[in-house]
Amino acid sequence: MAETESDPILGQQFGNVVVKGILGRGGMGAVYLGYHPGLDMKVAVKLLPDLFVGRKELVERFLREARLSGKLQHPNIVRTLDVGYQNGVYYLVMEYVEGVDAQRLLQHEGRFTPMRAINIAGFVARALGEAHAQGVIHRDIKPANIMIGRDGKVKVTDFGLARSLQTTTALTLSNQVLGTPHYMAPEQIKSMDIDERVDIYALGITLWQFLTGTLPFDGPTPMAVLMAAINDPLPMPDEHFKKLPRELREAIVAMTAKDPRRRLPNIAAVLAVLKKARDALRSAGLDSTAPLKGGLSTSTDPGHGPDSAGFDSGADEAVRRALNSAVLTRPADVGSFTKPLGQAELEARRREREAEGGIPSPQRPTGKPLPPGPKRPTDRGHH
Repeated sequence: MAETESDPILGQQFGNVVVKGILGRGGMGAVYLGYHPGLDMKVAVKLLPDLFVGRKELVERFLREARLSGKLQHPNIVRTLDVGYQNGVYYLVMEYVEGVDAQRLLQHEGRFTPMRAINIAGFVARALGEAHAQGVIHRDIKPANIMIGRDGKVKVTDFGLARSLQTTTALTLSNQVLGTPHYMAPEQIKSMDIDERVDIYALGITLWQFLTGTLPFDGPTPMAVLMAAINDPLPMPDEHFKKLPRELREAIVAMTAKDPRRRLPNIAAVLAVLKKARDALRSAGLDSTAPLKGGLSTSTDPGHGPDSAGFDSGADEAVRRALNSAVLTRPADVGSFTKPLGQAELEARRREREAEGGIPSPQRPTGKPLPPGPKRPTDRGHH
């Protein structure tokens, strides 16, 4: 983390948050580790680069992420806490999760066991169910935007491409449709009207990648990838799929149909087919969640059982062990560990503050420091 020593952002304050370190940099800005003294907790702070501040569409994209993600309160979604503009810089404050994204975990392990893939996809589906219920489409579901904490909890992050379902046309930037080519649904590529089914498609491609360690559509250029996604049938190589239960293969096909009218229509349907696939895996004795390489063993966590949606709500012991391994925790890798704080710690802090008579409650971002608010309502239990 040598670059942090000369970073002028270190030590600066944005709202009530003091910047402590760098977590990573991306095309839409840098993400820093911050500390909120009032809440006595670590947070993540995303800053919009100076060269983007003068570009109206990029500023609007940054602020839209704050507005749309600020509407969402769910255990499987990274929370947005605040947004503002200070000293010529737009900033976004999010909960901090000490963990790794699923893309990095795939690179470390090669691919996931079918049960582990299904469990992670199930939690992402639950997060999307909440987003869709609030009228928000993510539009960029992929392993890199799926965080897995040290406690094994799964959280969806990066709503930078999200839009409201009330909007009838696809968002473009400089006359280009936004998205990650490998995960974009055909209707998204064609700039057609889109709805929540583009997220279902992307989750299906992500599940395919979890199982194989590769991507179904590829090419030498982004345009070649897009054309393959539109024209080529989804491959189902025997090497990876022949021994899997029919229910799992059918779930992936139903989630990734090229014609959205033939695709699963909503997250409730996705959860239903994933549960059938999960039950079939158990019946076939394919219920291991241990990493496929790396020599990391797994054990059953007796403190957690299946949740009401049929997915294990407990921490994945294999994930926890992988995240504790040197290859994923040496300082040079911290940039790939993004944002948010583990749900268990968040809940513990919430209970502590409730016991003290009140807890600041995140509101929709307004650009002002968060005032103390009422106690947070209990989770509505969207699946």
